[in-house]
Amino acid sequence: MSTNRLKGIFGVAAMLLVGCVVCERAVGEQWKPIGNRKARVVHWGIIHNHSRGKWDAVLKLTNDFEMVGWVDDRASTAMRMTEPSLKGYTNYPCFTPQQVFDEVKPDLIVIECSNSELVGVATEIAHHGIPMHMDKPLGTDQAGFAKMSRICERLGVPLQIGYMFRSNAAINKMVEIAKSGALGEIYSVEADLDHSYGYPKYPEYASFYPGGTAYLLACHVIEWAMPIFNDALPAKTYSILKAAPGDPEDALTHSLTILEYPRANVVIRVCSRGTQPCRHIRIDGTNGSMALEPIEDFRTVKHTTGLNEGLARVDKLEVKMYLKVVNGAAKAAGYHTGINRISFPVPTDRYAGQLQELARIIRGEIPNPPGLYEHDLLVHKVSLDACNLPTVDLSEIR
Repeated sequence: MSTNRLKGIFGVAAMLLVGCVVCERAVGEQWKPIGNRKARVVHWGIIHNHSRGKWDAVLKLTNDFEMVGWVDDRASTAMRMTEPSLKGYTNYPCFTPQQVFDEVKPDLIVIECSNSELVGVATEIAHHGIPMHMDKPLGTDQAGFAKMSRICERLGVPLQIGYMFRSNAAINKMVEIAKSGALGEIYSVEADLDHSYGYPKYPEYASFYPGGTAYLLACHVIEWAMPIFNDALPAKTYSILKAAPGDPEDALTHSLTILEYPRANVVIRVCSRGTQPCRHIRIDGTNGSMALEPIEDFRTVKHTTGLNEGLARVDKLEVKMYLKVVNGAAKAAGYHTGINRISFPVPTDRYAGQLQELARIIRGEIPNPPGLYEHDLLVHKVSLDACNLPTVDLSEIR
């Protein structure tokens, strides 16, 4: 998450190595930045759909990272959408988990194993005190992720969750404007994350998880929408789950998620028979509205299902905002009554921005964003609520 997006936030204060009892770093040793050098990176797992994108982003950021090797998780029996290609990975050493911890001792581990194994692997890494970029979703065990996160917080270990819009400048600007008061009181946030990838296996893949598409994708919106409301928990969160047109009747491939706040609603739509280049966002307030479509250039998204093939080029990202009147917040930002257009260059890589921020944290140039551990715990709780799963008060989880 962008540090700016965290300002004003407040909130409530697998694949484990079998039979191995591990202690946290010696006598609770606090993590320390590495100083002015490249971070040595191990890429753990290649099953996750975002693995290729993260791998390529790390290799691209030659001033920040040195890729030292990877962990092969193809023997896992966990659900995956497709079998990964080994192209590129085999140019680097392949390590066992024990080698990673005992011999390699990297500065950063990028976790890209299957969705159901992410938290188990991350917990083992947390005990070893190694910074992580961890993909999502974060499992259906609320306590499991919370306990892992609190190990990181206690030892000061950087933990970055791979929510894919954290470095999207256009979305971050929309959140900033909404929080500033320029739109008045926010009463509606709408987001579309439709797609059309992963077939013919996608119905089986999505339905393997409680909540289906709500579990797999709604978290990406929840993560940036909650800060608009200062990370306050919604009064109620739930999803309507059904099959997308043409899918088996019991498939969980079409979801409508609603976060109810006292005077506002957040609505997230996901249909696996949709069109990802037309994904869009709209935020409405009592003094105006703003919208973004498209939300990114899908040609630059590295995905194991090839969704970037045959897509049109996007030259810029543009937030279109209409203001009824110029209030104090709008005037301070230089906006005017009527239509305002705010343009952003299209990033060449979806993940590079957040990984660059993590590199700066690991070097000690900037601190961990304040409140990030708690924010991620809240997002996970609401994401499980969105799957109609039982959750508890985070203060009950130690």
